[in-house]
Amino acid sequence: MKIWTVDAFTDKTFAGNPAAVTIVEEFPSDEMCQKIAAEMNLSETAFIKPLGSSHFHIRWFTPEVEVKLCGHATLASAHILFEEGIVKEEGITFDSLSGPLFVTKESKDIILDFPLQKTGEVLPLHLFKKLFKREAIVNAVKAYDDVIVELVDETLIRELKLDPSRIKEIDCRTLIVTAKGNPPYDCVSRIYAPQEGINEDPVTGSAHCLLVDYWQQKLGKSEFLAYQASPRGGILGLQIVGDRVHLRGQAVTILEGTLKRLPYKSKDFLE
Repeated sequence: MKIWTVDAFTDKTFAGNPAAVTIVEEFPSDEMCQKIAAEMNLSETAFIKPLGSSHFHIRWFTPEVEVKLCGHATLASAHILFEEGIVKEEGITFDSLSGPLFVTKESKDIILDFPLQKTGEVLPLHLFKKLFKREAIVNAVKAYDDVIVELVDETLIRELKLDPSRIKEIDCRTLIVTAKGNPPYDCVSRIYAPQEGINEDPVTGSAHCLLVDYWQQKLGKSEFLAYQASPRGGILGLQIVGDRVHLRGQAVTILEGTLKRLPYKSKDFLE
């Protein structure tokens, strides 16, 4: 099994969010997928199964769990399929746990067509007093299994140093902390998912399917330039199109290798 490491949502090496990508004839067992993802020890490892010339089934695993939607590893997967010449067309369809996902290539940019996810009820601010000073919080809302907390300015986002154990006390899958950005960015964010084995995710495409709805309500616009202010940093172009979100970014291949010493003949490997 060939495997690649790709930095996604960046045009330079050692930035953005690294994902591992491997293409399989059949998916390994869930246990084996999880072991490979734990071995790679990146936010996500993507497994791609070809279904046609530009049609694939994609699955994503953190070091601890399988996830329903992942933006950066999808961008990384599309990047490999285009770069390696596996897909000759300009578009790809991925079947996933979140339904069909569509990808197109425009020059150096890759555009992900993902489902728009609506934000929900407003949450009491006292729930977050162990993480933030009360005067720093503007708003907090539920967003599916996640929570979005808005802070008063971008500087606070960039300076955040959160304790993962404190984040785990919050009833959510992912904590998304955001603020209105300074030009050229419309919004900035930091994203934490210690419940899924990711203390801080460097750049998170799926979270922006929620953030774009949140900031549309705040700013009254449907097109954004977003920056995820993790230590690695990443840039995302965002556009709401009906009930979908277009996420635009670039990617850079860092590593190409071969997974060895796998039990290829074992019934435990292939389902």
